[in-house]
Amino acid sequence: MADTAAEQVARLLLLIPYLQRHPGIGLDQAADNFNWSPEQVRADLEVAFLCGLPGGLPGDLIEVDMDLVDGEGVIFLSNAEVLSRPLGLSLDEAAGLIVALQAIREVAAGSVHPVIDSLLAKLTGLAPETVGRTSVLLAAGDPEVRARLQRAIAAAERVELTYDGLARGKTTRPVVDPVRLELADGAAYLSAWSLERSDWRTYRLDRIVEVAPTGLSAVDHGRAPGSDAWLATLDQAASVRLLVRPAARWIAEYYPVSAQLERDDGDCEMTLPIADPGWLRWLLLRLGPAVEVLEPAQAGRTAAAEAARALAAYAGAGLDLDQS
Repeated sequence: MADTAAEQVARLLLLIPYLQRHPGIGLDQAADNFNWSPEQVRADLEVAFLCGLPGGLPGDLIEVDMDLVDGEGVIFLSNAEVLSRPLGLSLDEAAGLIVALQAIREVAAGSVHPVIDSLLAKLTGLAPETVGRTSVLLAAGDPEVRARLQRAIAAAERVELTYDGLARGKTTRPVVDPVRLELADGAAYLSAWSLERSDWRTYRLDRIVEVAPTGLSAVDHGRAPGSDAWLATLDQAASVRLLVRPAARWIAEYYPVSAQLERDDGDCEMTLPIADPGWLRWLLLRLGPAVEVLEPAQAGRTAAAEAARALAAYAGAGLDLDQS
């Protein structure tokens, strides 16, 4: 997709002051510093020498030696003093960076806190209006749990977790080799190798009750999948098609939905990718009559059987439930 004019102007407002402060910098180095391609920087330079003050005369326009750029790969730019200051941050941009750093601080190791605090101080100095107006609420679990996991990761130690799993509705004690803590959608997660599953698993920190040492060293299992690896998993997952009534329409805001079809009566057909059948049973039991499984029918029968077993257990315990 081609850049818009606004995107190119934004790049030039960053690039031109930088080049004035670094005369003779290499094209590749300048591109690398901005995480752009050399081809992109060169294309922007071709636009830069057409820019300048009103009038359009040679003394009014920015000067770029394109022959030197193409011949020796170095950049000399002049007559751009009017753009000597780099583009500053808007209030919204500063606030966004402050919130992001505050979130990272929640899961970062203590040794990194001084660096984060220094950056936060600089940003709040640039945008004092944000002081007291930005805050972060994360599902990051117990601070002591995070600290133990950070120590285990730093020391490459194998640990046993006490984990309250939501999908299966029970507490498990997986033994894992922890690799990193990460943030996604307002929650903190542990990425770790599960010894029981012989595969990578992700655990929400606010569901980890305890972290116990095993006395064993963690093993190198190769590169852990990225935080967006679940998207590839969902691409390969089975799917379920549900008839969703208005009371349950909120699920489209919390879970991936691959298709939606509105009905005239206010209900909605939704298709959801399902990587874990246990999670689907939990969701159907939670939603009850607010959803109906259209296909596969077996998913609905499995959830109904689970509900029947739960009701039988209540009855066996002498509890009289109102099922009306």
